[in-house]
Amino acid sequence: MAMKQQDVGTIVGSSVHLTGIIKDTSDIVIYGSVEGEIHSEQKIIIEESAFIKGPVNGGEVVISGTVVGTITAKNRLELNQNGTIKGNIDTAELLIHAGATFIGKSNMPDKKGTEKGIVHEGEFAAEVEEASEEKDEEKEEKEKDAS
Repeated sequence: MAMKQQDVGTIVGSSVHLTGIIKDTSDIVIYGSVEGEIHSEQKIIIEESAFIKGPVNGGEVVISGTVVGTITAKNRLELNQNGTIKGNIDTAELLIHAGATFIGKSNMPDKKGTEKGIVHEGEFAAEVEEASEEKDEEKEEKEKDAS
């Protein structure tokens, strides 16, 4: 992915190993390794040669390398073909390409900011029981019709 130099605030080269916290209000592109936190209000790009150990927090996160840690992408997270995530993710929009590896849990809030598709254990049991009762009623009706 080619980016203009003025769009990028921080670049970590392929031969660089950083330990600590990277914070930038502009885009961040990582080619090397980072052990620590990465924060940007904009886009964070983890290139294929990159290895990250620690949390990643950005507006948009694109991963082609490896991240071991929690990822929060406010708007969008894209995991490319050779990318690997070992950790949980929280994002509004998720795109995982074929060939990528994701080991963890994902959380995607709906447009109202609540968790989409999350059913608590008690609610799930009630839904299963209700569905089971409906099936029993349908079965009884079919048996009556058949007699």
